[in-house]
Amino acid sequence: MAVETEREHLDPDLERIARANLTELGDIRIDDVLSFIDRGIENMPSYMDLYRRWESQQWAVGDLDFTLDRQDWLQATDMDRKSTLWSHRLFFNGEERVTSTLAPFVWAAPSPEIEIFLSTQMADEARHTAFFDRWWHEVVGTQTKNLGDLLAEIRPDTSEGYNELFYDRLPSTAQRLASNPKDIEAFIEGVTLYHIVIEATLALTAQRFELESMREMGTTDRGFYRGFIAIARDESRHVSFGIKVLRDAVREDAARFAPIIQKTLVECLPLISNTLDPPDPRYITDYGHTESEILQFAFDSLNKRLRAIGINLAA
Repeated sequence: MAVETEREHLDPDLERIARANLTELGDIRIDDVLSFIDRGIENMPSYMDLYRRWESQQWAVGDLDFTLDRQDWLQATDMDRKSTLWSHRLFFNGEERVTSTLAPFVWAAPSPEIEIFLSTQMADEARHTAFFDRWWHEVVGTQTKNLGDLLAEIRPDTSEGYNELFYDRLPSTAQRLASNPKDIEAFIEGVTLYHIVIEATLALTAQRFELESMREMGTTDRGFYRGFIAIARDESRHVSFGIKVLRDAVREDAARFAPIIQKTLVECLPLISNTLDPPDPRYITDYGHTESEILQFAFDSLNKRLRAIGINLAA
């Protein structure tokens, strides 16, 4: 493998976003964060570039202040609370699920550089889980004493697609990798599921609309906004990593790897739609959005990632 001789150079706007601390992130829009992924499509960062971004983008859950968030919660309507809890249940359980299933991906990493990056992602996912744990205690006011009890209490029970993705497909893929870390085809399937379906298509879509709604309401100074956009910045690194892994695989052997990626995506498309379908349409429409608008954004984003990888679903 060639030795890297140059470090990544970002343009001034991206550099500002890359270096922003938690307070400064309150002035940044989610679409600006997502531009990191779009830039990577044009000029793909190396695995070590992504590692160095992780080094420079550290943040601490303990530095967030949820005082204003708690005041908002106490003044919120019943519908606002139900909508927020529906969304945050999906995120909270999802963050814990990806945290608990990522280790086999590290074991199966086909290169030391990929192993190093995936190790940083494990730390990210644990931090994201801790973020929601703290929000639930300090804003919602749960009385549960430990994380396990809290997760059991708030586990989503309204989405079969969500349950299949996070409690069936993801754990079973991780188990395949744990049983045989040299199974490169399972690794490619897992990266497609983890980084492209769950992170790029589901998570970043939901984050985009929730963060934009908060911006429209003028609540970007809340602890949740600052922490959630920091999470989105973490996820942008993860998605760029996934695109690079799959693009490299397709370039190495398209006949072998492209069908695996396509099959995984086709099987997951209805699960994506089901997960983004709220139990009450007002959870979305009350914030000025429609389900079709959100799904369109999700699938437009997915198609953009697929073009960068070098495949399409029609094939």
